[in-house]
Amino acid sequence: MAPVRPVVYKAARERSSFGRVILLVGARSPDQMLYRREFDAWRPWIRERGIEVGLTVDVPDDAWPYGSGVASTLFEPARIDPHRTTVFVCGPEIMMRFAARDLLRLGMPANRLFVSMERNMQCGIRQCGHCQLGPLFVCADGPVFRWDRIEPLMEVPEL
Repeated sequence: MAPVRPVVYKAARERSSFGRVILLVGARSPDQMLYRREFDAWRPWIRERGIEVGLTVDVPDDAWPYGSGVASTLFEPARIDPHRTTVFVCGPEIMMRFAARDLLRLGMPANRLFVSMERNMQCGIRQCGHCQLGPLFVCADGPVFRWDRIEPLMEVPEL
């Protein structure tokens, strides 16, 4: 959620500059949802600006009032129009791979799907190699990548 949070704020502040905006958030459990307290506070604020929100957790507790299941279970109910949509995905790499595959199955073009990569960045100038992902350096070439550019690298084990 951290890399997407500024995008949500920008879309909420400059609402007339964007078409339909959908925020889909998933976590393993309610207590692991990043910005949960803040999210509960600003959720009405973004909703009143016409931003649709979907929440889910893999393992809900008795107090969880929203959906349950992995994040990609929110895609079909959101009725995403793949030809008019740009998607930003962040989270663990395995989740992003599965989310991307599900979005591609729904007709999402790979060049309109972006993922936020996380690596141990130390130098920030493409020198130390800690954040190297094949020929790319997350510190200098990213951290946000178009799926059609990074997909082949995401399939390489241990890369």
